[in-house]
Amino acid sequence: MIKIRKFLPSDLEKVKEIENISFSKRQAYSRKYFEKLHQNYPQGFIVAENDKEVIGYTIGRPRNNQAGEIISIAVSPNWRQQGIGGTLTNVLINHFKEKNLKEISLHVRTENEGGTAFYQNLGFKILETIKNYYQNGDNACLMIKEI
Repeated sequence: MIKIRKFLPSDLEKVKEIENISFSKRQAYSRKYFEKLHQNYPQGFIVAENDKEVIGYTIGRPRNNQAGEIISIAVSPNWRQQGIGGTLTNVLINHFKEKNLKEISLHVRTENEGGTAFYQNLGFKILETIKNYYQNGDNACLMIKEI
């Protein structure tokens, strides 16, 4: 049975493993960045687990008192296409609603059509394309959802 819960520091190895499998080396976040995100806003770092094994995660944080942002989401390859990513995202959206935030934003690489479609299915809309958003020069879609 899949359980959604807050991230614990002991989850970091598995989260990093899922991150590295899900994103190319140049796109994956570092261990230090995950630690910093957890330290700065622990309630926005959520994991999915099955039989005490982390199988996915999402990270978000408020940008200000009106808006939040989703920083990252990934699900272990064997668990994809089963609704876990959507569940994780909806838990984060509900957390932001409880904080009385009005919108959520995120960035997705323009070539990540699967990621863009995933968020569109959750009600996000593309607001604009930002050229050279990422350090390697990749473009990003800025996506927004009002909540």
